[in-house]
Amino acid sequence: MMDNDRRRDWAPELPLRTPRLLLREHRMTDLDDLALFHGDERTVRYLPWPVRSRDDTRTALLKKLEQHCAPAEGDWLVLAIEEIATGQVIGEVDLKRGADGQADLGYVVRRDREGLGLASEAVRELLRLATEDLGVTTIDAHIVPGNRASERFAERLGFVRHPEGDVDDTEDPTLAYRRSSA
Repeated sequence: MMDNDRRRDWAPELPLRTPRLLLREHRMTDLDDLALFHGDERTVRYLPWPVRSRDDTRTALLKKLEQHCAPAEGDWLVLAIEEIATGQVIGEVDLKRGADGQADLGYVVRRDREGLGLASEAVRELLRLATEDLGVTTIDAHIVPGNRASERFAERLGFVRHPEGDVDDTEDPTLAYRRSSA
């Protein structure tokens, strides 16, 4: 497949809408909302980045905006989760394309919005998009050991432990969970 064709097939029509959420591209106006949870130690403790200052969050946001404009090989779809009722960005979901119909899933929701089913709603919509529209057949979630809440969350969404995909790295170990639609 030509590079431009590959990019087009990984550029879904956005935003995605659920009863309570919009999953959409980031905007610079999201900075304040993102800084709330990017700077929260309890929210990011299991994520692949440390607590971010507002300036660090701004840098990360600029990078996300750049990616939306210039997708590359190993395409990465990173979406803001906007709560329709408040207009606030309460989290993020992402999907990184691998080879042969595989993709990696990531998700984070602001701590004060946990337990309301919003993360499930967002991730279920992203999974629907991945399997129905983007041709993804296998989705992996890599979870930091000790993050039992995320493990249970993945299991509720139909993911099963996939030890063969574990990353046994002393700096960034992860447990693999997999969901197949094939």
